[in-house]
Amino acid sequence: MGRGDKASPFLQGEHMKHVLCFGDSNTWGFIPGSGRRYDEHTRWTGVLADALGSDWRVHEEGLNARMSIFDSPFKGDVNTNGKDIFATVLDSQKPLDALVICLGTNDLKYHPAWHAAQGVGRLVNYAQHVDQLNPWGEHVFRNGPRILVISPIAVGEDLANRDVQDDLAGKHEESRKFPQVFAGLCAGMGVELLDAQQIAEPSQVDCIHMEPEGHRALGLAVAEKIKAMMEE
Repeated sequence: MGRGDKASPFLQGEHMKHVLCFGDSNTWGFIPGSGRRYDEHTRWTGVLADALGSDWRVHEEGLNARMSIFDSPFKGDVNTNGKDIFATVLDSQKPLDALVICLGTNDLKYHPAWHAAQGVGRLVNYAQHVDQLNPWGEHVFRNGPRILVISPIAVGEDLANRDVQDDLAGKHEESRKFPQVFAGLCAGMGVELLDAQQIAEPSQVDCIHMEPEGHRALGLAVAEKIKAMMEE
């Protein structure tokens, strides 16, 4: 088909906008205490989809225990290193109008907050240049990369006092550094930032995952950010 020919009505994205949400268990929708998954209208990605409306398709890519660029010492059949799958996910979900990255909490198990932010920065850098690295075929981003980074919620302070074995125990103060280190990262890379600690908090049940009201507040806040990004 030549450039002057009419586009096929079956091309993805011709009448819809697409956003990819790449994150960990809070993006997947982990229910505190049970390990089961919130339904598609309760988890924040579903709230986002409802708020954006029928003109948008939200692609959910949440994975329990996912880190930004780091390997888990307990690596099994599921690869929780975000970097290893990131390029594949971008390619499988293209074309995109926006990208949301919400990672960092699991990085705290073995690394400080600054390293978590730098890991997310590696993913952002790849996304910003992916269409230059592969100029052939359909681009990942239809109108240039619009990227939103979510600085994660805090780890609950009480987790350190629980009679449980969790690598995030005692990481409350380190998690409080997320807003500062992620703000510096996003300012330096020219991408949008949303501080989840101003919006939601961890459940008292497990001190890590959000309750339904947290998911709703975060999903609505992300929707407002994406709408604003699309107007720029």
